[in-house]
Amino acid sequence: MNYPNLYIVGAPKAGTTSLYHYLSQHPDIAIPDKEPRFFIKETIQSVSDKDPIKPYLLRSSILDEIAYTNLYAKKNEKIKCDASTQYLYHHNEVIPKIKQLKDGKSPKILIILRNPIQRAFSNYSHNYLTFEKLDFKHALEKEKYRISKGFNSFWYYKGLSTYADSVKAYIDAFQQVKVIFFEDFVNDIDKSLVDIFDFLEVDNSFKVSHFMINKKSTGAPKSKKINTFLQSSSKFSFFKKILHNTIGEQKTKLIRELIMRKNLSKSKISLDESLKSNLESYFVEDIAQLKKILPQHNIGWLNNGTNS
Repeated sequence: MNYPNLYIVGAPKAGTTSLYHYLSQHPDIAIPDKEPRFFIKETIQSVSDKDPIKPYLLRSSILDEIAYTNLYAKKNEKIKCDASTQYLYHHNEVIPKIKQLKDGKSPKILIILRNPIQRAFSNYSHNYLTFEKLDFKHALEKEKYRISKGFNSFWYYKGLSTYADSVKAYIDAFQQVKVIFFEDFVNDIDKSLVDIFDFLEVDNSFKVSHFMINKKSTGAPKSKKINTFLQSSSKFSFFKKILHNTIGEQKTKLIRELIMRKNLSKSKISLDESLKSNLESYFVEDIAQLKKILPQHNIGWLNNGTNS
């Protein structure tokens, strides 16, 4: 059976979608489906029916092994990639499954991390466009309850921003693990891509297009129903297939993005400074542990919210 030889395991809301679009352009890299989530099959299937994201997860994930391996069966590119961003958090479930694959190959692991406070707030902001009804403070307070009730991990704003144990688990389990930082990536995308291409042992002179990448709509929506329809509705998935066949994938994405921008109000949601201070205290120990795991990196997230 055909399995990937590259896994982009996370973290969510840390630039993984942009990275996916850039890597997909390279002629030696195939990413046929961004987030199949195959290796967290049991976790996805056990998500509570109370989680409003569950229908989307079940619809968009590829949990059948034959269907999953068929994604890569006819791909001749040197690199075949699975970019399921919840794999980082669910390392205890994912790593043993990858390790037991009988294809005799040791895959490469790519991890992209972001200032945990900014990642958590970006995660919240994403959910706020559709299903999140609480403000950030109360959503954080609700996290333990959502975990106890079986919500999927995309609701774990603090949990998905706690990196140390997950990063160590991947480094201990695999020989070829590369960790990059969102702040460095967005500061010099082309330089970062050369570094990643070198890690993947593909042509590092390939020039990517930056068109419509990292140009997502941000802010508070006028209507959450419109955003929910565009992002999660099975009905929109039906229309999207029709549009893909008639005007192409890129134009479909452009139309969807323009509609979402028109749906934005002038008001913006922002991160309260006192709450930010509380979160710094929450993450300080995990960051300290991460620095020990990655001593070659100068992690400065508690210094004005950047990676110095």
